[in-house]
Amino acid sequence: MRSEAVQRLFGAIAKGLRPPETLSYSQWAAKHFRLSATSSAAPGRFRPWKFQRGILDAMGDPLIERVSVIKSARTGYTVSLIATIGAYAVNDPCPIILLMPTDDDARGIAVDELDPAFRDTPALRDVMRVGRFDGRNTLTQRMLLGGGSLKILSALAPRNLRRHTAKVLLCDEVDGMKVTSEGDPIKLAEKRTTSFADRKIIIGSTPTDEATSIVIKRYEESDKRIFEIPCVHCETPFELLWEHLDWKAGQPETVVCICPHCGTEIEERFKPQMVEAGEWRATAPQVKGHAGFRLNALISQFANASWPKLVEEFEKARKAGPSDMQVFYNTVLGKVWSTAINYVNENQLLARCENFGIEWDHNKSEWRQDIPEDVAYITAGVDVQPDRLEVVLIGWSRNHRYILGHMIIRGSALLQTTWDELDALLMTVWKHPLGGEIGIEAGCVDSGDGNMTQRVYDYCEKTQGRKIVAIKGDDGPRPVLKASATKRRNRTATLYIVGVEQVKTDILVSLPLEPSEAQSFRFGNSLTEDYFVQLTAERRELKYNKQSGRPEIVFVRIGKRKAEGLDCTVYGIAAKQLCRFDFDTRYADLRGKPIPRPSLRDSVKRLHG
Repeated sequence: MRSEAVQRLFGAIAKGLRPPETLSYSQWAAKHFRLSATSSAAPGRFRPWKFQRGILDAMGDPLIERVSVIKSARTGYTVSLIATIGAYAVNDPCPIILLMPTDDDARGIAVDELDPAFRDTPALRDVMRVGRFDGRNTLTQRMLLGGGSLKILSALAPRNLRRHTAKVLLCDEVDGMKVTSEGDPIKLAEKRTTSFADRKIIIGSTPTDEATSIVIKRYEESDKRIFEIPCVHCETPFELLWEHLDWKAGQPETVVCICPHCGTEIEERFKPQMVEAGEWRATAPQVKGHAGFRLNALISQFANASWPKLVEEFEKARKAGPSDMQVFYNTVLGKVWSTAINYVNENQLLARCENFGIEWDHNKSEWRQDIPEDVAYITAGVDVQPDRLEVVLIGWSRNHRYILGHMIIRGSALLQTTWDELDALLMTVWKHPLGGEIGIEAGCVDSGDGNMTQRVYDYCEKTQGRKIVAIKGDDGPRPVLKASATKRRNRTATLYIVGVEQVKTDILVSLPLEPSEAQSFRFGNSLTEDYFVQLTAERRELKYNKQSGRPEIVFVRIGKRKAEGLDCTVYGIAAKQLCRFDFDTRYADLRGKPIPRPSLRDSVKRLHG
């Protein structure tokens, strides 16, 4: 008769030899995956929502080669992506590539999402070595038990792809990936999977512009699944869209969903049960092997995605203008943003000039300082040319943007006197109609000329404490303004990168707005015709990249027009990102509190160190 110890030994051996339980990826995630307290507001067992379960199962289905997801924020897509990587690491160890738009994105998802998840999930704790990025910042690698590996790459350095192959390719935020001189990173990455007959290619992204969105194009090639929820009254399923919500203007708490079939009002308290009863339906079932999903934040169960919260965000975005509305459409509704306007005529803008402005009156040797009463802040954009500096002043109110003036400081940019004159302008304060004084809150000085770059750095080293910073414009999808992480030996000031395409698009779609509309541009009559010719010096066009064949939106110069006025306006708008506007407090200050004037000694000391 075998002893109890021997029985336990054989039991343990049998358990170790037992084949793993056959689970779909949604079942595996619900049973094993854990959310870390360092990356989730609700740490602990992962309980995927119904729409997440459908996406997870498609990501793990061996009969589906491609998965394309149009996603919005606050739908838990990133968690689903990490859970999928974990499921592959345990159930099917293989070479995996995770492609992210930038180095920062790659580093962020590795350190903030992957490492905590593998550390806090018992089923994954010993599967992958957890560690930081190496010193190259563009590549990180995790070795998986069973012969698998995970490589996290940046789309900005597609040359890294040449050294790797993968059975599973995951691409996140593909609409934010730029085509580089190396080629289209997405196509290059897909080529690294061709040696695997059972490869898996998963892409997901919040959509961007209608004409250039990659994820929209991929979704259109798929079986185009939509998530339908049943009405609690008539039980007819429908895809919940923004147009189904109704509320009283200015009262987000009154929002309800109107069933598109029976017309009955549905309160948000029924959302959890409707989502749990919902199902994915393929609208192009004839397509095989390519599952496509689209989802928006309206079905999210997060507290910050409640219908009243989303309505409140919508009303704020509508008041803020087209730029904020694009963000709402992309990140909340998961929809592309259509910009039909590609050019505005300068004569239309010139005819809209109003009686305000800031300019130096040479005859009287004093400032003309006709500032609209609702202007609370002023920012400046400075373009640097070898023989002059050009400055545009932009006034900001709650609802409008005022082009207050366009000044030209003539003189070689190599001379200190030219920069002294610029500094005097940027430190000037003017009388405000409310009784106080107003100066320049922040400014951006272009360092991209190449010949004057060091001059700009030297100047901005002394002014960046006043939020006058060195900038450089860059094309492609990127934030309006972000400090550069690249270190340069000869740089004496922090360099900020301006996403010029985003700002130019904002300008283009806002210029036709009537002066009474939210975030419209209003123009002072101190502006010359030449300024308007320069402001409209570029046309928005759709072109196809010769290397990738991918459509791209570019701004093309019209003829031989100068564009300094446009560039200065772009930089002045970007300078807003350096500020934190508090209109109520500022208006109160302008009614009585003057801005402290720096003494001459302080000014000289600040300028010359």
